[in-house]
Amino acid sequence: MSDETAWERAASEQGTTESERALTNLAKQAFLSLWSYPNVYTDIGRPGPGDGKELCDLLVVFGNDVLLFSDKDCEFKDGADVKVSWRRWYKKAIEKSAKQLSGAERLLRNFPGRFFIDKACTTPMPVPLPDPSVARYFLVCVTRGAHTAGRSHFGGGSSGSLMINTSIEGDAHLDEPFSVGFPLPGRRFVHVLDELTVDALLQELDTVPDLVTYLAKKETYLGQRGVVFSVPGEEDLLACYMLTMDGEEHAFPKVPEGVAFMGLPEGEWADYVKSPQRAAKRDADLGSYMWDAVIEDQSKYIRAGTARTGPWSETEAVNHERIVRALAAENRVSRRNLVENWKVALHRSDPGKKFVRIVMTGRPPNRGWIFLTIPKGNEPYEDYRELRSTILGTYCSAIKLTIPTLHEAIGIASEPFADGEASRDFMYVDLREEMSDEEKAALKELMIELDVLQSNPDVYLFGDLVKEFPMPFHFRQQRPLPRYPDAFMNRAERRRLERDARRAAKKKPR
Repeated sequence: MSDETAWERAASEQGTTESERALTNLAKQAFLSLWSYPNVYTDIGRPGPGDGKELCDLLVVFGNDVLLFSDKDCEFKDGADVKVSWRRWYKKAIEKSAKQLSGAERLLRNFPGRFFIDKACTTPMPVPLPDPSVARYFLVCVTRGAHTAGRSHFGGGSSGSLMINTSIEGDAHLDEPFSVGFPLPGRRFVHVLDELTVDALLQELDTVPDLVTYLAKKETYLGQRGVVFSVPGEEDLLACYMLTMDGEEHAFPKVPEGVAFMGLPEGEWADYVKSPQRAAKRDADLGSYMWDAVIEDQSKYIRAGTARTGPWSETEAVNHERIVRALAAENRVSRRNLVENWKVALHRSDPGKKFVRIVMTGRPPNRGWIFLTIPKGNEPYEDYRELRSTILGTYCSAIKLTIPTLHEAIGIASEPFADGEASRDFMYVDLREEMSDEEKAALKELMIELDVLQSNPDVYLFGDLVKEFPMPFHFRQQRPLPRYPDAFMNRAERRRLERDARRAAKKKPR
């Protein structure tokens, strides 16, 4: 009999079809396995014992963010009349998926405790679903099968990705081949991706915070009332987002006041992926995947039920998922910075001396990271580990006295690399509740006893100063792009007008 836990068995699930397995593997790379669940089931509507009903093809639950994926691989039977072929394909690949996702969202909102990771509905979701009053639900429809037909239909070197046209709602899609707006009533947003754009999106924005920030901003942007948006494809929308800044954050171009139609240019993704700036960014990102590897490694212990409870905890039941979720809540650029600072701590080895590096993220700083290394002495290993965990916990609480804006602290402690094999302690401390005077006095005594945040030169405070693109772009600062009067022009006409507009802009005196 297998000793695997139900959670471990769920983590090994890959989906039931080839396309579902491709989506699951891609999602687990981007969102990591602790929060990605293919083939979740519900017992709602089941008359008695037996298999439950599948909720969706992939469910991602990360704190208050819930992403529901539907994956459909449907053959596009191209015939003499492309509209007939499109209508048949749209109904199977997009309309049906959108309705399934809408129904799944409704069930999650109304019955958050009725979902399971096994078909028999005996093992509840190991990661709790958020309260519907604070949850954010994102519906993602992944379609496969029409990409080649779309490329042929548009011609002119088109990528073949589905166009986005927000003037199209409901059944109006049937008369607009290879274009998608709002498939669901009430303009409920569904992110429709194809085999090209799902890879582009999940590989470019390969952390939960990076992706959900994009999806949320996209819904707000394209959902504006009174403005029709025409976008050549999801990949060009993504490139537009990556190349537009609002202060220090990516954004979409502003819509000029009084404009009713906004057209985004085609070809920006092709230019972006070939740019030396993106190549430099991807090179700079490589080291950050150490952070992902640590999360995955710790997740194995959590799923197996063997994650260690440190002496700093006052309760036996520790929410280990919450600890590693704090690690995964940092975006790709922040992970770069954190890994570099953690490496500094790991490579410092002064015999008998601890070393700590403290990193702040957020503006103003709201999360503190404590990277602690302590060489092991001659004491028994359990005694050493208990002392190390106590020191780490003291740092995590004491940092609030220095940086009062902090909401939480996350600590990672280990031996330095020079000690050879090492264990790691992870700790999460919620700092939002104000300490009493008595608690502060007791903490200060402990800080003196353990030499924590005293006047030692081994404490460094760093802000998050890493630049996403080592080679700078001339980013748009949310300035408007060219817009065109006709929302229903074909792709070739759009390209011609966009080229003319760009040429005219270059000739215009500044």
